[in-house]
Amino acid sequence: MARKPQSKSSARSASKKETRTRKVHPKRTGIVWGVFVGAMTFAGGALMLGDGWQGLPAVSIASRNMTSVQAPIESGRWQAIVIHHSGTAAGTAGDIARQHAAWGLPSLGYHFVIGNGNGEPDGVLFTGPRWTTQEAGAHVADRAAGATPDAAWFNQHAIGICLVGNGERREFTDAQLKTLARVVEDLQAACGIPDSAVFLHSDLAPVASPGRWFPRAQLALELAN
Repeated sequence: MARKPQSKSSARSASKKETRTRKVHPKRTGIVWGVFVGAMTFAGGALMLGDGWQGLPAVSIASRNMTSVQAPIESGRWQAIVIHHSGTAAGTAGDIARQHAAWGLPSLGYHFVIGNGNGEPDGVLFTGPRWTTQEAGAHVADRAAGATPDAAWFNQHAIGICLVGNGERREFTDAQLKTLARVVEDLQAACGIPDSAVFLHSDLAPVASPGRWFPRAQLALELAN
């Protein structure tokens, strides 16, 4: 069973001095480097392991659109990108937000969600309130003891993108992957994030997200071109 990501309050537990000055130098580098050294790690777990959602009170999200960068970006704040899956065959950003509310989070933990046609249109990008307000995410689970940067740093400084679907069971859609590549490239350009700072959640924590069917090599080549 996957661990819940750190809450907003725990993500802020790291000192302000550390989160403002520490650069991203994790022991395991990003998605492109992982491909070239043959690191094809897909560990166990995800935000949800089943294909169903609990019936919970409605929670709103910010907007549904096809433009990746709309909010004024806080200069120097965002230094990495982390890619996740929902762990479910179907669902919407609202469904994920309701699940996160059940975990005690005040809003959707991801900054962006990309639909798969089962609940929302295939490949459509959903912008969450944490991106609109340039707020820390709540999407990276606890890392191994002593790992640097820690999960709090990633939640403060990494943009969380979630693909609806379960990459342990099936492939993501072409439309989702096309949108993902465009969004990652747009965010890299807007925030100055290098390819080496684009991670899968499973690169950072003992989870399976975004799953063994996620096309790591394909995305790496897209970003390298």
